[in-house]
Amino acid sequence: MKMLATLCAIFVLIGVPSHGAAQSSPAAQTAALKAALQKDLDAYLKDRGTKEHLSSLSLSVSLAKDAPAINVTAGTTRYRSGTAVTPTSLYQIGSNTKAFTAVAILQLEAQGRLSIDAPIGEYLPQYPAYGKITLRQLLSMSGGVPTYDDTTAWYKKFVSDPMANVAPSTLIKLVYPKFQSTPGTKYSYSNTGYLLAQEIVAARSSSRSFAAEINRIIAGAGLKNTYYTSNLYPAAIAKRVVAGYYENDDPGFKTLIGKDVTPYSLSWAQGAGSIVSTPEDLTVWARALYQGTTLLPKKQKAELLSLISTKTAKPLAKPTADDPAGFGLGVAARFMPAFGAFWFYQGETLGFRAAHLYFPDSDLVVAIFANSRPTEKNSDIPQLFQKIYATIKAHR
Repeated sequence: MKMLATLCAIFVLIGVPSHGAAQSSPAAQTAALKAALQKDLDAYLKDRGTKEHLSSLSLSVSLAKDAPAINVTAGTTRYRSGTAVTPTSLYQIGSNTKAFTAVAILQLEAQGRLSIDAPIGEYLPQYPAYGKITLRQLLSMSGGVPTYDDTTAWYKKFVSDPMANVAPSTLIKLVYPKFQSTPGTKYSYSNTGYLLAQEIVAARSSSRSFAAEINRIIAGAGLKNTYYTSNLYPAAIAKRVVAGYYENDDPGFKTLIGKDVTPYSLSWAQGAGSIVSTPEDLTVWARALYQGTTLLPKKQKAELLSLISTKTAKPLAKPTADDPAGFGLGVAARFMPAFGAFWFYQGETLGFRAAHLYFPDSDLVVAIFANSRPTEKNSDIPQLFQKIYATIKAHR
């Protein structure tokens, strides 16, 4: 099940003309925008809460690099019960975790501990069949390695014991030594590649711990409400995570439908998707990735943002109307006529959806989280984003 792989189809954005905000003080304009966004979230939750088995939404809008965040929430921590969600309520961010893993790899390259263009056999000799794949190919989803979470064996393993602490090597071996394409020839989303990258981080870092490296990156980026785990969160963190509900139709997970899956182990995701955070922290992270100068040296930042076409797997300078979707190293970009090129990522876990978008031309960053995972056809989050974007444009 490719539950973290909804990338190029994340949002079909529409152009909205800007009418300009009324002449008033910045504080009054911000208050008016926040009130309008609150109406958007409340209306969506009222209309879609039952259809998506959804109890809460959390939104953060960063209008400019130095502007204070505008945080808006709606709903409760549990479906039809619980306390009101707040801007510091935690959600699983799924594949947004991948950029943290990519940064860990690139920092090691900057330290001279590895090269992203070297064959991974130099770092992980225990997987000889994958030995000639490069780290760049793994991180750009062109390594040809199948994703473990789309296998019958994984369904059975997870459902039989959702609290199990599963090692990355166990998950990798669900698909090893298979290939689904020749490395470097095709874009194909794979969580397995990021677990292989996770093992390389652990093997090559001075800490010999993937968790230690990710926690160091989190602290260095100034994130105050972001946490990584390879299994279960400590009680103090776990109690802040809202309930997340599985509403998908994967045949292997029928027994999970309607259940709160938040207490289950996140060992199945780890470096591919097990961070919890807040929308505000994700907007801070997005600015650190795309605008910052402290996470990575110039060379490694250029590598992070180097794209391949999801259509051809060939290098892509930037998305265009003819080739509109690109994937970097744990980051993604898209072109839409109304906006030009913009950066984004959507992550999903069994019970959560989390997305961020960064528009370079307007310096706008938006992050929105939801605490259920319905089928794609039953999710109206793209339409909610369109409404949010229109609201922002009308108040700027």
